[in-house]
Amino acid sequence: MNESVASPVSVSIDTPQLIMRLLNESDAPMILELLNEPAFITHIGDKGVRDLNGALNYINSGPLKMQKELGFSLYCCQLKSNNEAIGISGLIKRDGVEYPEVGFGFLARYCGQGFGYQSSKAVMEHAKQQLGITRLQAICNPDNTASIALLTKLAFQYTGNIVLPGQTKRVKLFDNLN
Repeated sequence: MNESVASPVSVSIDTPQLIMRLLNESDAPMILELLNEPAFITHIGDKGVRDLNGALNYINSGPLKMQKELGFSLYCCQLKSNNEAIGISGLIKRDGVEYPEVGFGFLARYCGQGFGYQSSKAVMEHAKQQLGITRLQAICNPDNTASIALLTKLAFQYTGNIVLPGQTKRVKLFDNLN
C-alpha cells in the first residue's frame, strides 16, 4: 500500500451510469436514508445515525476524514441521468483488515441494477492507477449472498473468517491481488 498518498481536493470517477465524487453536506439526506435501511443495518451494521445532523457527522468524521488522512474514502455515487445520489462506494481502511477494503452500499430501490459492480470495478481501477494500491480486501457478513456474489464477480477470493476488533461476530474476508 502506498502510505504517502496525497489527499486530493476533489475526486471524480466516472462509470457508464455513475459519477462518483467526495461526499458533501448535500448528501446527508441520502446517507440518513441509506444507513437506516433494514438491509444496511442487517448486513453492514447500525451506525446509530437517526437525523440529518448525525448524517453530517458521519460524512465528516468518516469518509471525509479518511479522505484527508489516507487519500481515499467512500464516495457518493450519483446517477449521470439526473444527478440523484443513490449510494456510496469506495475504499475503507479499518483496524483488523490489513489492506484497504472495497466497500459499497446502495439505497434498496437501486440494488440489483449493476451499480455495485460498476462502481466497485471503477474504484478498483482508481486504486491501482491513481493511488498505486495493488492489493485490496473486502469483508462481508456470511449471510450476505448478494455481496458475496458481487465480490466473486470482481475476482475477490474468500480467504477465511475474521473477527474485527471490538466485535464478536465473524465476517468473511476476501482478497484481490489484481
